[in-house]
Amino acid sequence: MILNYKNLNKFDIPDNIEHIKIDIGLGEKNVQSLNWLENEKNLYVIAFDPNPDSINSSMKYIKNVLTIPNNNTIHIVPVALSNVENNTKTKFYKMVNDAGISSLLEPINLGPIKEIIDIDCYSLKYFLDFFPWDRFEYIEYIKIDAQGSDLDIIKSAGDYLKEKVVFITAEPEFCKYKDCQNNTTENMVKYLNSQGFVFINHPNTCDPTFLNEKFKHLYEKIYIKQN
Repeated sequence: MILNYKNLNKFDIPDNIEHIKIDIGLGEKNVQSLNWLENEKNLYVIAFDPNPDSINSSMKYIKNVLTIPNNNTIHIVPVALSNVENNTKTKFYKMVNDAGISSLLEPINLGPIKEIIDIDCYSLKYFLDFFPWDRFEYIEYIKIDAQGSDLDIIKSAGDYLKEKVVFITAEPEFCKYKDCQNNTTENMVKYLNSQGFVFINHPNTCDPTFLNEKFKHLYEKIYIKQN
């Protein structure tokens, strides 16, 4: 379930898989991936979270839902994502009250910090370079909830974003962490418009959600959920 990302050659995706989704930021219970795994079959989820607390709390829920005979698979990559050119080490703020509000960015009035740890940080493009594009035309959905780093993560996907991603949902948190003032809905719309996406009001999502116009014919065919 935990991916050995330091020796990654190519994502090992089972032959039965028909759907691909990416979940960035698990929170305490990984509620987004759990919903997908419960409601779809032949699904492969790549989940990113650098916080050991979030991973440990999520894994028991994931193991339970994987007992449902849906032929689904999930791999967790224990790293942070950001718009970095090279893989690097960076600080990560683990919070006491809620692992889900931990962040790469220093929190502002969110309660006590449990610990500041050093973690590995990569671009999303780095991992998409290892994706088996010979088997899959596109990634159905990327959900991001990264406590102020969402727009940086979007940008870090490079050209894969406009060429290979159908839906994106991201959280516009711009005031609860230091140096996240650019992480606004307005800036997300501006950047994603430049990549061929349009802002949509999807009935199954709460945060800003975008559809790649290149894949607009798939709107009704792809299941997405975020709350």
